[in-house]
Amino acid sequence: MKGIKLSLFLFIIWWSNDINSSLELQTTPHKGLTIKEKLRNFFMADVNKNHMASNNVDHSQEVFNTQDLKKICDAQVNKFVWKCPTSEEKFLTFRTINDTIGYTTLAWYLKSINGIDIVNMDPRTDKPQIQFYVTIDEQRIYLSRVYPTYPEVSGFEIIQFIANLAFQCKFFIDVVDASDISTFYSALYGKSYYEYHFKGIDLTENFLFKNIVVEKKTFLDCFKTKIESHHVHVGINNSLFENLPHLFHQNIQACENAFLPVEFCPLTFSTHHIFYKKSFQYCIDWSPIGGIPGIIMTLSHFFEITSKDITRIMNKKKQSNMNFIKINQSLDNKIIKTYDKIKSQISDTSFLLKLFFNIFELCFFELEKIKSDPNPEDIFKLYLRPCVIPNINLFLKYYTDV
Repeated sequence: MKGIKLSLFLFIIWWSNDINSSLELQTTPHKGLTIKEKLRNFFMADVNKNHMASNNVDHSQEVFNTQDLKKICDAQVNKFVWKCPTSEEKFLTFRTINDTIGYTTLAWYLKSINGIDIVNMDPRTDKPQIQFYVTIDEQRIYLSRVYPTYPEVSGFEIIQFIANLAFQCKFFIDVVDASDISTFYSALYGKSYYEYHFKGIDLTENFLFKNIVVEKKTFLDCFKTKIESHHVHVGINNSLFENLPHLFHQNIQACENAFLPVEFCPLTFSTHHIFYKKSFQYCIDWSPIGGIPGIIMTLSHFFEITSKDITRIMNKKKQSNMNFIKINQSLDNKIIKTYDKIKSQISDTSFLLKLFFNIFELCFFELEKIKSDPNPEDIFKLYLRPCVIPNINLFLKYYTDV
């Protein structure tokens, strides 16, 4: 952590048996602070502050009763507003494609969150980030696309909505699992991401990964070796970060096209799997259990949601949320970068590698405060998802002297 003048203080709370983490940052006056105290002082206020716009639309065919979803199954509406159980202030507006109504098969998509239209961050397609089909004749809900969004909504919040819809309508859920994190759920629990959430799992089971302790030095040395290898051999296909600058540039372009301010731009969109896969699969010593468990991937899944399932799913009030980092809006030395500045920095390999390693090191430092002997599940749930990824997004946007 040497050479870091301004950094983050990460206080991670284990919310439940799922990926339920939260981060709050403490602050103290600046004068006379040590570097460690400054570490606690910089990142404080909400990055995802209230950036809400009014949604002036025709509500004539809108349903606003989150307890009654049956009109969707009966094709009686082309719009539905869902209040997320995990947040009293998050409302998801779903609409049918082309506002169609009355057909036995209707395609639905997530149009907006709290009145802010979803930004298409994927230049490869004009398809919605969140999309599902309701087929009355087959009594089936086909969940076709679940991708990260801006504004942000967690995958689990979408699962809660789909599970409620299926349960009330007595429809089956059909999902083709293309989730980039299902491989990690499979390695840890022998279940896919959707199996884990729709049907549940007994987390008290003696999983093999619990016999592994992830050593800080081994893990960080491995990561440093990989990024230094990239620095020397840029252009090798299996290099750890070769695609990241391109993906960052692509995300900036999408944000600029949507006129999003820098602070709201999801710079790490479509990059998470790179950090997950390389660090999780290659920088953890799986030898105590004979190597990383075989990944069982069944692409197509059918689920019937029972009353037991819906109770369990709805009782999870705190779910995965990437907004764990806060920035103190009152700090005089908190300066946000321009898109042009970010573009120049992400083209600088040395800058990126130093930033990545510092964040990996800082996050492990904070992880050890709550788990002195972290296992692979902790790396996934307490380290990569709530700490590493959001801080990379944050450090790219703000001047931190890293």
